[in-house]
Amino acid sequence: MSNDVSWRIKAQRFGSKLSGMVLPNLGAFMGWGILTALGIWLSSDMLKSFISPMLTYMLPVLIGTAGGKMVYGDKGAVIGAFTTMGVVIGSDITMLLGAMIIAPFAAWVLKKADAVIEPHIPVGFELLIGNLTTAVLGAVIAIVGCRCLAPAITALSGVFAEGVAVLENNNLLPLTAVFIEPAKVLFLNNAIGQGILTPLGTTQLAEYGKSVLFLLESNPGPGLGILLAYCLFGKGRAKANAYGATLIHAIGGIHEIYFPFILMNPMVAVAAIAGGITGTFLFSLFGVGLVGVSSPGSIITIMMMAAAGDQIMILLAILASAAVSFAVASVIVKSTKQNEEEGDQSLREAAKQMEALKGKKSRISSVFEDDQKTFHYSKVKKILYVCDAGLGSSAMGASVIGKKLKKAGITDIDVQHASVMELPEEADVIVTHVALSEVVKEKQPDTMLITIQDYLNDPQYEELVVNISKGRT
Repeated sequence: MSNDVSWRIKAQRFGSKLSGMVLPNLGAFMGWGILTALGIWLSSDMLKSFISPMLTYMLPVLIGTAGGKMVYGDKGAVIGAFTTMGVVIGSDITMLLGAMIIAPFAAWVLKKADAVIEPHIPVGFELLIGNLTTAVLGAVIAIVGCRCLAPAITALSGVFAEGVAVLENNNLLPLTAVFIEPAKVLFLNNAIGQGILTPLGTTQLAEYGKSVLFLLESNPGPGLGILLAYCLFGKGRAKANAYGATLIHAIGGIHEIYFPFILMNPMVAVAAIAGGITGTFLFSLFGVGLVGVSSPGSIITIMMMAAAGDQIMILLAILASAAVSFAVASVIVKSTKQNEEEGDQSLREAAKQMEALKGKKSRISSVFEDDQKTFHYSKVKKILYVCDAGLGSSAMGASVIGKKLKKAGITDIDVQHASVMELPEEADVIVTHVALSEVVKEKQPDTMLITIQDYLNDPQYEELVVNISKGRT
């Protein structure tokens, strides 16, 4: 594995951990955003009274709880929430980033401490010593967080905020699309969104009541334009799949659905960048923003989270970014010399091109041949569909597989979806996107793995169902 690929996998893993803390709490983030928007729109002192306490205390503690639980279950959740209060008390800014750091760390320390202490605990003293360990370690880490980590994060946030201000003041913010759009296709969107943009955007809320940063990664315009270009000018399977993908992307907010359309022709990434630059330029020009995180990146959720009076301008900016992306992608797609037969194979070729982008040899077509010859499909009882966050694309993929199994008369197989960072061990088959295959192999090397690149109509879905049916005859 090249250093470049290794770096990307590590970045994906980091982004997955961040999203694992944020995504379970998105309902709370959106609820807080709705209360904030209503409070401002209605000038209600009662509704406004929710804003500060929730932002200062509730949201960081929720993040800390999720972060701790991800590392060490319920005990990790407790110490994660406890130690998060240390960084909250030690700072006068929202400590989302602090919670993302201290909670997993505290849970990890507790897990290691328990592994050392528990074998030596006298019978009957397990509960007492276990709780004392949590209490003592939690208190120490909370104090360290308050005195050391909180000031450091406050200073770091100040540096980031200054950097954003420089970009905004010099009209350079649109250029962030040059990095954001390609990074999304390489499944680094969670690292960017949850690790950078969400904490910075939340900090801006306290000062401005809204933030344009929430729109940078969630803007569906670039992907929408690309999908529309494939709807009109694509060929074969790519064109057929683009219609359904368009609705899922724009309304469902699952951006991963358009990534294969870029990966089958990397030049189309130029269209995404052009659309992203256009959208961010107009967002900045209009002075618009959201009052909270918009996830998934659906037009519906964006409109819900838009600041008062910003809806029309945000929608116009999204449509403009889609129009620019469409125009650029149309030229690229139409100029691509490809017959219909080649078009039918284009999504498979996308996997090979993805491998090239990631610095890996083109061997996807043969990776699972030996496994499929020896694997007993007749014994499959549980299929696990895995994506970065365990929501969105994996839920959709699991639904597609479930429907295909039901159509084939197979009703006794449990099809579930999960985050790549929280893989259950009891699955017989794991299905995931090619880009996440290395992470899955690392965590569960002995489980049958099937990789896909088209979330809606990948041939591997049908092949899986056929193999299971044949195995049972």
